[in-house]
Amino acid sequence: MRQLLITITLVLAVMFLARAQNVAAPDFSGTCVFNPAKSTLAQDNTTKSETIVIDYKKSAIVFQYKTDGKKSTETCTPDGQKRVSRNMSSGQLISKASWHDSVLVIESTLDIKIPNVTVAVTGLKPVIETWTLAADGRTLTHDADDHKEIFVYDKR
Repeated sequence: MRQLLITITLVLAVMFLARAQNVAAPDFSGTCVFNPAKSTLAQDNTTKSETIVIDYKKSAIVFQYKTDGKKSTETCTPDGQKRVSRNMSSGQLISKASWHDSVLVIESTLDIKIPNVTVAVTGLKPVIETWTLAADGRTLTHDADDHKEIFVYDKR
């Protein structure tokens, strides 16, 4: 009898752990409008308006920005794999996105390349961004670079 109780307890514990690890990622899809009154921005940030249309397609999240009239698009795949997210003339931005419970975490580093020059850059910390959807699904928060800037968006 005692062995049966121990077995049942272990089976239940494994089931609860498996369920806890399979927390469903929130669906960020929709249109989000920047709310400057709720946001914390750096003094040199000049953002006046921003709208993000987010589309969660299978395994990728597509962010379509319209910031002060300028459009841009970024895509991330939250699988923990490093990817070149942006090629620039002086290097490339390498990002890794993953889910930490219901928070999307994007870790980015800049790989600088200067032709005909050897540069050794050490000690650079990656930039870590988090995207969090409120429990009610109506507010999206983008925490950029160690709480120096927190962008709050109202979901429409």
